[in-house]
Amino acid sequence: MKTLSLWSINAALLISNACTALLLSCQQHIEGIRTPQYFSTVEAAEERWKAHAIGSYTLLQRRFCFCVRLQYPLTVHVRNGIVVGVRDARGDSLSPDFGSSVEDMFATIRSVQRLPDAKIDVRYDSVYGYPRYINADPLPYAADDEYVLETQLLR
Repeated sequence: MKTLSLWSINAALLISNACTALLLSCQQHIEGIRTPQYFSTVEAAEERWKAHAIGSYTLLQRRFCFCVRLQYPLTVHVRNGIVVGVRDARGDSLSPDFGSSVEDMFATIRSVQRLPDAKIDVRYDSVYGYPRYINADPLPYAADDEYVLETQLLR
């Protein structure tokens, strides 16, 4: 009797897992670009970002580095890929140079990846493809050049 019930449980789990896998594969096909995805290359992530065709957007950014001390998070306003405004946590306006657009981040990732011995860890948003987390050490033998940039799309 116990063997039968254990067999029934295993069969039910197997069927359940198979159905889940089937549904997930159908969901990816049905939802198109809104389906969460893992990106292994900057090109694949950038392609996803471009597929959404978001021209104007707002980002929330935090930078951790040996750099200018600012009141984080920064609110970064972008129009057509260009940073047009940056405000700190107090609401004070800052130079647009303190913010990074998604397009800027993709360019930075590529430039760091081309450097010999550079180290970079990037995690992309699974739906939109923009870089949510960048941990970069462009010159491992130099001091104080490493940084972390965390980004959240507010829309």
